[in-house]
Amino acid sequence: SQEMMKELINKVVAEAKLANSSIHGVSHWKTVERNGVYLCQFNAADIEVVRLFALFHDSKRENDHRDLEHGPRAEIYLRTISKLVPLNPDQFENLCIACRTHTVGKVAENITIGTCWDSDRLDIGRVGIKPHEKFMTNEEAQRIAREEDFQILDDFAFEGII
Repeated sequence: SQEMMKELINKVVAEAKLANSSIHGVSHWKTVERNGVYLCQFNAADIEVVRLFALFHDSKRENDHRDLEHGPRAEIYLRTISKLVPLNPDQFENLCIACRTHTVGKVAENITIGTCWDSDRLDIGRVGIKPHEKFMTNEEAQRIAREEDFQILDDFAFEGII
């Protein structure tokens, strides 16, 4: 239900050390959600997993620098609160894999996991790094990176959950 989702989001935000960070905080999570919802129009990725990836992927960061363990920590956190996460077991596993490996993954075989990563990677410009198409899974994400067409994301209107 929407009420349960709201409670889950409030919990994750309240328990995220860097929720207010301009780099890895809620503003970034919202952008990742927007990017993911946009990309889901172009492929068969699971939008529920993609949205929840946006919420969880950086929720267990300890700092805004090199914190390579934050993905695995997000998975551990997810598993401790799994009853609160409105996904079936297969979806939940994809979410865990996407979170655990988003800092180390190259290009995903799985379209849902790849779309999670693409939605995050398309926002890397916020730290002064240009997204590169060779690290994207989806053709539309590759095109956006290649053509630097970030305006299409900025213009995309959607109802966010975060």
